[in-house]
Amino acid sequence: MAFKDTGKTPVEPEVAIHRIRITLTSRNVKSLEKVCADLIRGAKEKNLKVKGPVLK
Repeated sequence: MAFKDTGKTPVEPEVAIHRIRITLTSRNVKSLEKVCADLIRGAKEKNLKVKGPVLK
């Protein structure tokens, strides 16, 4: 038996991309850095892409 090419390419199910942007403000830098580190750690544990923090 030979492989019959039907001209159709296999279609992979599309995964919805959810982008989340969080802006944190505080006068207490130490607490802000702790919260940011906790958020990044939690996202990486779930194998999510993480960018940041971006300080201005």
